[in-house]
Amino acid sequence: MARNQKLTSLIQGRTIASLQPQSVQLLITFTDGSKMTVRVSEVPQNLPTGGTVKAVRQSGTTLELDMVDGSTLALQTAEATSCVLLRDKHGELEYAD
Repeated sequence: MARNQKLTSLIQGRTIASLQPQSVQLLITFTDGSKMTVRVSEVPQNLPTGGTVKAVRQSGTTLELDMVDGSTLALQTAEATSCVLLRDKHGELEYAD
């Protein structure tokens, strides 16, 4: 699976503060106050509690956040594109795909 270089460079080193499942999306809040919304085909049942992002990999509708501790948060996006939004702590758009 290919590394998403742009998203990796933006969120590498950020620590997940919370994961909030919503009907068709997952809201990931980082400890720095930034938020990433991922439109998913289904919300994973066993969501981890935290972790620091090491890298992001993406292929088709699979989005994986690799953590520093070796774990991976695997998400199935609703579509291959237009499913990820990242906003900084002020609500300014940092990334959209």
